[in-house]
Amino acid sequence: MTAKAYLAPLAWATYDAGAAQDCPSIGRPRGFGKWRLKGLNGVALDTLRKGSARILGLILVGLLVISFAVWGIADVFTGYGAQTLIRVGDTDIYQQDYTRTQQEVLRAMSAQAGRSLSLQEARALGLDARVLERLVGGAAVDNHAKHLGLAVSDAALLDQIMNDPSFKDGLGNFSPALFAQTLRNIGMSEQGYLHSMRETNLRRQLLTTVGEAPESPKVLIEALNRFNAETRTLRYVLVPDSVAGDVPDPTEEELKRYYENNAAKFTQPELRKIGILAVTPEAVKDQFNITESELQAIYEATKEQLGAPERRQVEQIAFPDIDAAKAAQDKIQSGTDFVEIAKAQGLSESDIDLGKVTRAELADPVIAEAAFKLEKDQVSEPLTGKLGSVVLLRVTAIEPGKSPTYDEAKADIEKKLLKERSGGAIFDLHDKIEDQLASGAQLSEIADKLKLTYQLVDQVDREGKQPNGEAVTLPAQKDLLNAAFATDTGIENDPIDARDDGVIWYEVLGVTPEQRKPFEQVKDEVSRLWRTEDLKNRTAKYAQDLVDSLKSGSKTLEDVGRELNTDVLTSDALKRDGMTVNVLPPTVAQAFSLPEGGYGSGASGIGEGRIVFKVDNITPPPPVDEREMGRLKQRIGLLISEDSIAEYFSALETRYGVTINEQALARLMGSDEQP
Repeated sequence: MTAKAYLAPLAWATYDAGAAQDCPSIGRPRGFGKWRLKGLNGVALDTLRKGSARILGLILVGLLVISFAVWGIADVFTGYGAQTLIRVGDTDIYQQDYTRTQQEVLRAMSAQAGRSLSLQEARALGLDARVLERLVGGAAVDNHAKHLGLAVSDAALLDQIMNDPSFKDGLGNFSPALFAQTLRNIGMSEQGYLHSMRETNLRRQLLTTVGEAPESPKVLIEALNRFNAETRTLRYVLVPDSVAGDVPDPTEEELKRYYENNAAKFTQPELRKIGILAVTPEAVKDQFNITESELQAIYEATKEQLGAPERRQVEQIAFPDIDAAKAAQDKIQSGTDFVEIAKAQGLSESDIDLGKVTRAELADPVIAEAAFKLEKDQVSEPLTGKLGSVVLLRVTAIEPGKSPTYDEAKADIEKKLLKERSGGAIFDLHDKIEDQLASGAQLSEIADKLKLTYQLVDQVDREGKQPNGEAVTLPAQKDLLNAAFATDTGIENDPIDARDDGVIWYEVLGVTPEQRKPFEQVKDEVSRLWRTEDLKNRTAKYAQDLVDSLKSGSKTLEDVGRELNTDVLTSDALKRDGMTVNVLPPTVAQAFSLPEGGYGSGASGIGEGRIVFKVDNITPPPPVDEREMGRLKQRIGLLISEDSIAEYFSALETRYGVTINEQALARLMGSDEQP
């Protein structure tokens, strides 16, 4: 049978609405069935990204990753069917869609990490948010494509399948057997494959169109280069806060005025009285007999992974070929500095600095192996990396690794082992507590009955602080406080799933509204803050008087230095985002608003002192070379593209709306089953 004959049923596909529930595609519109094909099996999106559609598919995924982070999801719960998880406009997303997408994202995150991540590890890195972003964003784009009347023809799908190199034999012909085998291996249906292809193509059409950025004009590139690379050097003197003299005692009227004008500083935030019943691994510890020999065995098996690995400050210069690298090495051996070699290649010090890294953080194993054999300040032989790059390496600092002793590691090992073993016991207690609550028992009564600890926090604010300023320690503190301040007294709340740290029940027993502390109660604090501000203002006025005299020409910086018995100092060459000793970011920003020779003053960061400075030199950046021009064009294009797509998704959110079956989603996110 020829390829055309094998794929021919595509041209006369029949619509099967009843099969819609089987289709694992994401963002399927309600009532939208499948095109049932005879003779084709489906293929997953990962396979679709191979072959002729691979590059464009990756562009789509890249755009989704960039832009879904701006997506906002309303947490509105309405009536749903048992399987409906999220509704975007008239598109329903089902629980099986979430599970499948979770598997895809987990695989992608594992690939990025270079190892297989557990579900718990991936969740700590934002797995659930990424899954929601992909599902909701994809469904929104699907809605828009549908309303625009966009479609992908059967002929286009045929052509894409037949030209996919993944499905061709050794002679370059489409292989039905290879196609079918691939589908069996990944376990996806033909309908899911075709639906995925249609979705991918439609989303690509919309997102690549919306995100396409125009060519950046040269004048914009040069302006951006000037903004980023221009440097300014300052000459300055330090003005100590002692110039303010003795700060007089404030009057009662001044204190009261300060108290009234700064009400927020003296306002006690809302406080809540909270009762907590936490079923943690530690709470069920007595049910497990963890022996010393077990802990010793785990330590011996894992001590290489414990503690901190060795880190090295690594510099790397890339060369076009091995001959260029050898020539550079000869110059270094003759006394030329490593950084000078880099500059001759058009690279800055920041370009060659790989940072302080561990061996695992260097992606190329050849380069990693060489870097961790070098002595400090030693330059490597020319190296050809695994990906073909030719480099010279230098290690400028070595931070030795540290492996903890058994005694140092014992507590953490025991805690981890307890978490692994306590799941069943915590689950049993969960059911018992829920049964007791259903019968009308109070949390404190349940704690007594089950011999658990009931923690009562009399008064605590949203930040976990008591009225005296001391911090409290609570289980799953951030989640618990967020939940406690989102409910009210007398309400039975759902427990908090603290993942590996157990389950937490809580109740709000009282609320103390936000209120300003009486003046007499905080009078000493008001006086202290008034004095600090008065000293700061007096020093600032003194410094400004010096600036005025410098501007008028009646004094020079040297004159000011002699008056203050201090030296005139010179800063490093500073970029807009730079800072150095005594010259803080607000002062740098002020300096970039002044002309060369201009004067200003800013806080020095030393007590309440300041600096008085002169913009001594403005150094424009060198002209943009071709490589930097290309880099800046790419950066500007990406920023424009991100902004365009962000606006696009914001408009889609407003147009279609997003509602979530919170209970179903909570069950999925709370499940510890490995997908």
